[in-house]
Amino acid sequence: MSIGLPPTTRSGNGHDPAPTMSRQWEDSGLAPWVEPTVRRLQRHWRAAASILGFYAVARLILLVGDDFAAHLSYGGHLALPLTAWDGQWYLQVAQTFYPAHAPVVHGQLTYSAAGFEPVFPALIRAFIWLRFTPVESALIVSLVGGAIATLLVWRLACVLVDEEVGRISAILFAVFPGMGIAWGMFYCECVGFALAAGCLLLMLRRRWIWAGCIGALATATSPMALPLVLGALVATIQAVRKRERLGALATVALIPTGFLAYVGYLALRYHDVLFWWHLQKQAWGASVDFGRSLLNLLWHPFLGGYQGKGWMEWIGVVAVAGAVYALGRARFPALVNAYCGGVFVVLFVSNSLGFKPRFLAWGFPALIAVATATRRRGWQQIALVFAGLLPFVFLAYALNGNYMVQP
Repeated sequence: MSIGLPPTTRSGNGHDPAPTMSRQWEDSGLAPWVEPTVRRLQRHWRAAASILGFYAVARLILLVGDDFAAHLSYGGHLALPLTAWDGQWYLQVAQTFYPAHAPVVHGQLTYSAAGFEPVFPALIRAFIWLRFTPVESALIVSLVGGAIATLLVWRLACVLVDEEVGRISAILFAVFPGMGIAWGMFYCECVGFALAAGCLLLMLRRRWIWAGCIGALATATSPMALPLVLGALVATIQAVRKRERLGALATVALIPTGFLAYVGYLALRYHDVLFWWHLQKQAWGASVDFGRSLLNLLWHPFLGGYQGKGWMEWIGVVAVAGAVYALGRARFPALVNAYCGGVFVVLFVSNSLGFKPRFLAWGFPALIAVATATRRRGWQQIALVFAGLLPFVFLAYALNGNYMVQP
Protein backbone atom coordinates (compact mmCIF):
# COMPACT_ATOMS: atom_id res chain seq x y z
CA MET A 1 0.00 0.00 0.00
CA SER A 2 1.46 3.34 -1.03
CA ILE A 3 0.83 6.68 0.55
CA GLY A 4 0.72 9.58 -1.87
CA LEU A 5 -1.05 12.83 -2.47
CA PRO A 6 -4.84 12.77 -2.07
CA PRO A 7 -6.74 12.28 -5.30
CA THR A 8 -7.62 15.43 -7.19
CA THR A 9 -11.30 16.01 -7.76
CA ARG A 10 -12.35 17.88 -10.84
CA SER A 11 -15.48 19.75 -11.67
CA GLY A 12 -17.72 18.82 -14.53
CA ASN A 13 -15.89 21.11 -16.97
CA GLY A 14 -12.58 19.33 -16.34
CA HIS A 15 -10.86 22.26 -14.57
CA ASP A 16 -9.17 21.98 -11.19
CA PRO A 17 -11.44 23.77 -8.70
CA ALA A 18 -8.53 24.63 -6.41
CA PRO A 19 -8.11 28.41 -6.58
CA THR A 20 -4.83 29.90 -7.78
CA MET A 21 -2.44 31.51 -5.30
CA SER A 22 -3.49 34.95 -6.50
CA ARG A 23 -7.18 34.06 -6.06
CA GLN A 24 -6.47 32.79 -2.55
CA TRP A 25 -4.94 36.13 -1.59
CA GLU A 26 -7.98 37.96 -2.97
CA ASP A 27 -10.42 35.59 -1.27
CA SER A 28 -8.69 36.25 2.04
CA GLY A 29 -9.59 39.91 1.70
CA LEU A 30 -6.08 41.19 0.93
CA ALA A 31 -5.33 43.62 -1.88
CA PRO A 32 -4.21 42.16 -5.25
CA TRP A 33 -0.71 43.64 -4.89
CA VAL A 34 -0.01 41.64 -1.71
CA GLU A 35 0.64 38.37 -3.52
CA PRO A 36 3.38 39.65 -5.90
CA THR A 37 4.93 41.56 -3.02
CA VAL A 38 5.13 38.43 -0.89
CA ARG A 39 6.57 36.48 -3.81
CA ARG A 40 9.20 39.17 -4.31
CA LEU A 41 10.14 39.08 -0.62
CA GLN A 42 10.40 35.30 -0.72
CA ARG A 43 12.75 35.58 -3.67
CA HIS A 44 15.02 38.07 -1.91
CA TRP A 45 15.04 36.86 1.69
CA ARG A 46 17.94 34.44 1.24
CA ALA A 47 20.12 37.10 -0.38
CA ALA A 48 19.17 39.54 2.39
CA ALA A 49 20.02 36.96 5.07
CA SER A 50 23.41 36.34 3.47
CA ILE A 51 24.18 40.06 3.31
CA LEU A 52 23.13 40.58 6.92
CA GLY A 53 25.46 37.72 7.84
CA PHE A 54 28.44 39.65 6.44
CA TYR A 55 27.19 42.77 8.22
CA ALA A 56 26.92 40.85 11.51
CA VAL A 57 30.52 39.64 11.16
CA ALA A 58 31.69 43.23 10.59
CA ARG A 59 29.85 44.46 13.68
CA LEU A 60 31.18 41.54 15.73
CA ILE A 61 34.73 42.46 14.69
CA LEU A 62 34.12 46.02 15.87
CA LEU A 63 32.63 44.88 19.19
CA VAL A 64 35.69 42.69 19.78
CA GLY A 65 37.80 45.75 18.99
CA ASP A 66 35.77 47.73 21.50
CA ASP A 67 36.44 45.14 24.18
CA PHE A 68 40.17 45.20 23.38
CA ALA A 69 40.32 49.02 23.48
CA ALA A 70 38.33 49.12 26.71
CA HIS A 71 40.76 46.81 28.52
CA LEU A 72 43.82 48.47 27.04
CA SER A 73 43.05 52.15 27.61
CA TYR A 74 39.69 52.60 29.33
CA GLY A 75 40.01 50.56 32.52
CA GLY A 76 37.74 47.81 31.21
CA HIS A 77 34.72 50.10 30.71
CA LEU A 78 33.19 48.78 27.49
CA ALA A 79 31.04 51.86 26.92
CA LEU A 80 33.92 54.35 26.88
CA PRO A 81 35.42 53.48 23.45
CA LEU A 82 31.90 53.56 21.97
CA THR A 83 31.23 57.02 23.37
CA ALA A 84 34.66 58.41 22.50
CA TRP A 85 34.84 61.59 20.48
CA ASP A 86 31.36 62.82 19.51
CA GLY A 87 29.38 59.87 20.88
CA GLN A 88 29.06 61.57 24.26
CA TRP A 89 27.45 64.62 22.64
CA TYR A 90 24.78 62.54 20.92
CA LEU A 91 23.99 60.81 24.22
CA GLN A 92 23.76 64.19 25.94
CA VAL A 93 21.23 65.44 23.38
CA ALA A 94 19.24 62.22 23.76
CA GLN A 95 19.09 62.57 27.55
CA THR A 96 18.85 66.31 28.22
CA PHE A 97 18.22 67.87 24.78
CA TYR A 98 20.09 71.04 23.77
CA PRO A 99 21.44 73.29 26.54
CA ALA A 100 19.30 76.22 27.60
CA HIS A 101 22.24 78.57 27.15
CA ALA A 102 25.12 78.19 24.73
CA PRO A 103 28.43 77.64 26.58
CA VAL A 104 30.84 80.54 26.14
CA VAL A 105 34.52 80.72 27.11
CA HIS A 106 36.47 83.98 26.88
CA GLY A 107 33.72 85.56 24.84
CA GLN A 108 33.56 82.79 22.22
CA LEU A 109 31.25 79.83 21.76
CA THR A 110 32.79 76.55 22.85
CA TYR A 111 31.99 72.88 22.33
CA SER A 112 28.30 72.22 22.80
CA ALA A 113 25.69 69.53 22.20
CA ALA A 114 23.90 72.11 20.03
CA GLY A 115 26.35 71.26 17.24
CA PHE A 116 24.80 67.83 16.70
CA GLU A 117 21.64 67.26 14.70
CA PRO A 118 18.54 65.71 16.26
CA VAL A 119 17.47 62.57 14.34
CA PHE A 120 20.07 60.16 15.74
CA PRO A 121 19.60 61.37 19.36
CA ALA A 122 15.80 61.23 18.92
CA LEU A 123 16.00 57.54 18.00
CA ILE A 124 18.23 56.91 21.01
CA ARG A 125 15.69 58.74 23.16
CA ALA A 126 12.92 56.45 21.90
CA PHE A 127 14.75 53.39 23.24
CA ILE A 128 15.58 55.15 26.50
CA TRP A 129 11.83 55.61 26.87
CA LEU A 130 11.54 51.82 26.46
CA ARG A 131 13.70 51.43 29.60
CA PHE A 132 17.05 50.75 27.95
CA THR A 133 20.12 52.55 29.24
CA PRO A 134 21.48 55.37 27.03
CA VAL A 135 24.45 53.26 25.90
CA GLU A 136 22.22 50.24 25.18
CA SER A 137 19.82 52.48 23.27
CA ALA A 138 22.57 53.99 21.14
CA LEU A 139 23.99 50.53 20.42
CA ILE A 140 20.57 49.24 19.32
CA VAL A 141 20.05 52.22 17.02
CA SER A 142 23.55 51.81 15.60
CA LEU A 143 23.11 48.08 14.95
CA VAL A 144 19.64 48.35 13.43
CA GLY A 145 20.46 51.50 11.45
CA GLY A 146 23.58 49.90 10.02
CA ALA A 147 21.65 46.78 9.01
CA ILE A 148 19.00 48.85 7.23
CA ALA A 149 21.68 50.92 5.52
CA THR A 150 23.42 47.78 4.25
CA LEU A 151 20.16 46.37 2.88
CA LEU A 152 19.29 49.66 1.17
CA VAL A 153 22.72 49.87 -0.45
CA TRP A 154 22.09 46.34 -1.72
CA ARG A 155 18.73 47.33 -3.21
CA LEU A 156 20.19 50.54 -4.66
CA ALA A 157 22.89 48.52 -6.41
CA CYS A 158 20.29 46.04 -7.69
CA VAL A 159 18.34 48.91 -9.26
CA LEU A 160 21.48 50.48 -10.74
CA VAL A 161 23.01 47.24 -12.04
CA ASP A 162 21.78 43.77 -11.00
CA GLU A 163 21.49 41.31 -8.12
CA GLU A 164 25.08 40.09 -8.29
CA VAL A 165 26.52 43.59 -8.08
CA GLY A 166 24.00 44.34 -5.33
CA ARG A 167 25.37 41.53 -3.19
CA ILE A 168 29.00 42.52 -3.80
CA SER A 169 28.25 46.19 -3.10
CA ALA A 170 26.58 45.39 0.21
CA ILE A 171 29.58 43.32 1.31
CA LEU A 172 32.05 46.08 0.38
CA PHE A 173 29.86 48.61 2.18
CA ALA A 174 29.63 46.48 5.33
CA VAL A 175 33.41 46.14 5.66
CA PHE A 176 34.50 49.54 4.31
CA PRO A 177 37.22 50.86 6.67
CA GLY A 178 35.29 54.07 7.38
CA MET A 179 32.71 51.96 9.18
CA GLY A 180 35.31 51.40 11.87
CA ILE A 181 34.33 54.87 13.08
CA ALA A 182 30.79 55.24 11.74
CA TRP A 183 29.71 51.97 13.38
CA GLY A 184 32.49 51.28 15.85
CA MET A 185 31.61 54.46 17.76
CA PHE A 186 28.29 56.21 18.32
CA TYR A 187 28.07 58.38 15.22
CA CYS A 188 25.00 59.47 13.28
CA GLU A 189 26.22 57.81 10.07
CA CYS A 190 24.56 54.55 11.13
CA VAL A 191 21.24 56.31 10.48
CA GLY A 192 22.41 58.85 7.90
CA PHE A 193 23.65 56.24 5.41
CA ALA A 194 20.29 54.46 5.52
CA LEU A 195 18.37 57.68 4.89
CA ALA A 196 20.71 58.81 2.08
CA ALA A 197 20.52 55.41 0.35
CA GLY A 198 16.75 55.40 0.74
CA CYS A 199 16.49 58.88 -0.76
CA LEU A 200 18.61 57.94 -3.78
CA LEU A 201 16.60 54.75 -4.29
CA LEU A 202 13.32 56.67 -4.21
CA MET A 203 14.65 59.26 -6.66
CA LEU A 204 15.64 56.52 -9.10
CA ARG A 205 12.09 55.17 -8.81
CA ARG A 206 10.74 58.69 -9.36
CA ARG A 207 8.96 58.81 -6.00
CA TRP A 208 9.81 62.46 -5.65
CA ILE A 209 7.76 63.46 -2.61
CA TRP A 210 8.84 60.44 -0.58
CA ALA A 211 12.44 61.01 -1.67
CA GLY A 212 12.21 64.60 -0.45
CA CYS A 213 10.78 63.55 2.92
CA ILE A 214 13.46 60.91 3.49
CA GLY A 215 16.10 63.36 2.28
CA ALA A 216 14.86 65.92 4.80
CA LEU A 217 15.35 63.39 7.59
CA ALA A 218 18.83 62.70 6.22
CA THR A 219 19.83 66.38 6.33
CA ALA A 220 18.39 66.58 9.85
CA THR A 221 20.80 63.76 10.70
CA SER A 222 23.97 65.20 9.18
CA PRO A 223 24.84 68.12 6.89
CA MET A 224 26.86 65.58 4.90
CA ALA A 225 23.52 64.54 3.36
CA LEU A 226 23.01 67.96 1.72
CA PRO A 227 24.60 66.81 -1.60
CA LEU A 228 21.37 64.85 -2.10
CA VAL A 229 19.99 68.20 -3.27
CA LEU A 230 22.41 68.11 -6.20
CA GLY A 231 21.06 64.73 -7.26
CA ALA A 232 17.49 66.03 -7.23
CA LEU A 233 18.56 69.20 -9.04
CA VAL A 234 20.16 67.17 -11.83
CA ALA A 235 16.96 65.15 -12.16
CA THR A 236 14.99 68.40 -12.41
CA ILE A 237 17.25 69.78 -15.15
CA GLN A 238 16.92 66.54 -17.09
CA ALA A 239 13.12 66.75 -16.80
CA VAL A 240 13.17 70.33 -18.15
CA ARG A 241 15.24 69.25 -21.15
CA LYS A 242 12.89 66.35 -21.89
CA ARG A 243 9.81 68.50 -21.22
CA GLU A 244 8.60 66.08 -18.56
CA ARG A 245 6.78 66.80 -15.31
CA LEU A 246 8.97 68.58 -12.78
CA GLY A 247 8.27 66.24 -9.86
CA ALA A 248 11.94 66.30 -8.86
CA LEU A 249 11.60 70.02 -8.10
CA ALA A 250 9.60 69.07 -5.00
CA THR A 251 12.52 66.89 -3.91
CA VAL A 252 14.93 69.80 -4.37
CA ALA A 253 12.74 71.92 -2.11
CA LEU A 254 12.12 69.24 0.55
CA ILE A 255 15.58 67.75 1.11
CA PRO A 256 17.23 70.79 2.77
CA THR A 257 14.23 71.47 5.04
CA GLY A 258 15.56 69.06 7.67
CA PHE A 259 18.83 70.95 8.01
CA LEU A 260 17.11 74.34 7.76
CA ALA A 261 14.61 73.39 10.46
CA TYR A 262 17.48 72.40 12.76
CA VAL A 263 19.51 75.60 12.24
CA GLY A 264 16.30 77.64 12.44
CA TYR A 265 15.48 76.09 15.80
CA LEU A 266 18.97 76.90 17.08
CA ALA A 267 18.58 80.47 15.83
CA LEU A 268 15.39 80.88 17.85
CA ARG A 269 16.73 79.10 20.94
CA TYR A 270 19.97 81.08 21.12
CA HIS A 271 18.76 84.34 19.54
CA ASP A 272 21.30 84.26 16.73
CA VAL A 273 20.24 83.70 13.11
CA LEU A 274 23.70 82.34 12.22
CA PHE A 275 24.25 80.46 15.48
CA TRP A 276 25.09 77.10 13.85
CA TRP A 277 27.75 78.67 11.63
CA HIS A 278 29.16 80.72 14.51
CA LEU A 279 29.32 77.58 16.70
CA GLN A 280 31.09 75.56 14.02
CA LYS A 281 33.69 78.27 13.46
CA GLN A 282 34.31 79.37 17.05
CA ALA A 283 34.18 75.98 18.77
CA TRP A 284 35.49 73.61 16.12
CA GLY A 285 37.30 76.07 13.89
CA ALA A 286 35.36 74.83 10.88
CA SER A 287 35.08 76.98 7.79
CA VAL A 288 35.17 76.84 3.99
CA ASP A 289 38.66 77.55 2.68
CA PHE A 290 38.19 75.98 -0.78
CA GLY A 291 40.82 73.33 -0.18
CA ARG A 292 43.69 75.57 0.89
CA SER A 293 44.42 73.72 4.16
CA LEU A 294 44.01 70.33 2.51
CA LEU A 295 46.42 71.22 -0.30
CA ASN A 296 48.90 72.42 2.31
CA LEU A 297 48.72 69.04 4.03
CA LEU A 298 49.24 67.25 0.73
CA TRP A 299 52.29 69.39 0.01
CA HIS A 300 53.70 68.60 3.48
CA PRO A 301 52.71 64.95 4.04
CA PHE A 302 54.21 64.71 7.54
CA LEU A 303 52.45 67.78 8.87
CA GLY A 304 49.22 67.52 10.83
CA GLY A 305 46.08 69.60 10.55
CA TYR A 306 42.48 69.42 11.60
CA GLN A 307 41.82 67.05 8.72
CA GLY A 308 44.52 64.70 9.97
CA LYS A 309 48.05 63.89 8.88
CA GLY A 310 49.13 64.77 5.37
CA TRP A 311 49.99 61.17 4.51
CA MET A 312 46.49 60.12 5.55
CA GLU A 313 45.01 62.67 3.16
CA TRP A 314 47.12 61.25 0.33
CA ILE A 315 45.45 57.90 0.94
CA GLY A 316 42.11 59.70 0.74
CA VAL A 317 43.09 61.39 -2.52
CA VAL A 318 43.92 58.02 -4.07
CA ALA A 319 40.61 56.62 -2.83
CA VAL A 320 38.66 59.55 -4.30
CA ALA A 321 40.50 59.29 -7.61
CA GLY A 322 39.66 55.59 -7.77
CA ALA A 323 36.03 56.31 -6.88
CA VAL A 324 35.70 58.96 -9.61
CA TYR A 325 37.26 56.62 -12.17
CA ALA A 326 34.93 53.77 -11.18
CA LEU A 327 31.88 56.05 -11.34
CA GLY A 328 32.92 57.24 -14.78
CA ARG A 329 33.18 53.68 -16.06
CA ALA A 330 29.95 52.54 -14.42
CA ARG A 331 27.84 55.19 -16.22
CA PHE A 332 25.29 55.48 -13.44
CA PRO A 333 22.38 57.93 -13.72
CA ALA A 334 23.55 61.52 -13.45
CA LEU A 335 21.73 62.11 -10.16
CA VAL A 336 23.86 59.43 -8.45
CA ASN A 337 27.09 60.87 -9.86
CA ALA A 338 26.02 64.37 -8.83
CA TYR A 339 25.46 63.23 -5.25
CA CYS A 340 28.86 61.51 -5.03
CA GLY A 341 30.60 64.46 -6.66
CA GLY A 342 28.94 66.80 -4.19
CA VAL A 343 30.18 64.72 -1.25
CA PHE A 344 33.79 64.79 -2.51
CA VAL A 345 33.64 68.54 -3.20
CA VAL A 346 32.31 69.27 0.31
CA LEU A 347 35.17 67.26 1.82
CA PHE A 348 37.71 69.14 -0.30
CA VAL A 349 36.54 72.71 0.35
CA SER A 350 36.13 72.33 4.14
CA ASN A 351 39.11 73.09 6.36
CA SER A 352 37.93 70.55 8.95
CA LEU A 353 36.62 67.55 7.03
CA GLY A 354 39.13 66.29 4.50
CA PHE A 355 39.21 62.82 2.95
CA LYS A 356 38.84 60.93 6.23
CA PRO A 357 37.48 57.36 6.22
CA ARG A 358 34.19 58.22 7.94
CA PHE A 359 33.37 61.06 5.56
CA LEU A 360 34.45 59.15 2.46
CA ALA A 361 31.84 56.54 3.37
CA TRP A 362 29.14 59.10 2.46
CA GLY A 363 30.15 58.50 -1.15
CA PHE A 364 28.94 54.88 -0.87
CA PRO A 365 27.52 54.73 -4.43
CA ALA A 366 31.17 54.68 -5.53
CA LEU A 367 31.42 51.26 -3.87
CA ILE A 368 28.65 50.09 -6.21
CA ALA A 369 30.74 51.35 -9.12
CA VAL A 370 33.77 49.49 -7.77
CA ALA A 371 31.66 46.34 -7.43
CA THR A 372 30.52 46.76 -11.04
CA ALA A 373 34.10 47.03 -12.29
CA THR A 374 35.42 44.10 -10.23
CA ARG A 375 32.46 41.72 -10.29
CA ARG A 376 34.34 39.15 -12.39
CA ARG A 377 37.68 39.41 -10.65
CA GLY A 378 39.10 41.47 -7.83
CA TRP A 379 36.25 42.31 -5.50
CA GLN A 380 37.12 39.48 -3.10
CA GLN A 381 40.62 40.87 -2.60
CA ILE A 382 39.22 44.37 -2.04
CA ALA A 383 36.75 43.01 0.52
CA LEU A 384 39.55 41.19 2.38
CA VAL A 385 41.70 44.34 2.48
CA PHE A 386 38.71 46.38 3.72
CA ALA A 387 37.89 43.78 6.40
CA GLY A 388 41.51 43.72 7.53
CA LEU A 389 41.67 47.51 7.85
CA LEU A 390 38.26 47.81 9.55
CA PRO A 391 39.34 47.05 13.16
CA PHE A 392 42.63 48.93 12.78
CA VAL A 393 40.82 52.13 11.77
CA PHE A 394 38.60 51.80 14.84
CA LEU A 395 41.51 51.09 17.18
CA ALA A 396 43.64 53.87 15.69
CA TYR A 397 41.06 56.49 16.59
CA ALA A 398 39.88 54.87 19.82
CA LEU A 399 43.41 54.44 21.23
CA ASN A 400 45.46 57.14 19.51
CA GLY A 401 42.90 59.75 18.56
CA ASN A 402 45.00 62.77 19.47
CA TYR A 403 47.55 61.74 16.87
CA MET A 404 45.02 60.76 14.22
CA VAL A 405 42.95 63.90 14.87
CA GLN A 406 39.16 64.02 14.73
CA PRO A 407 37.58 60.92 13.11
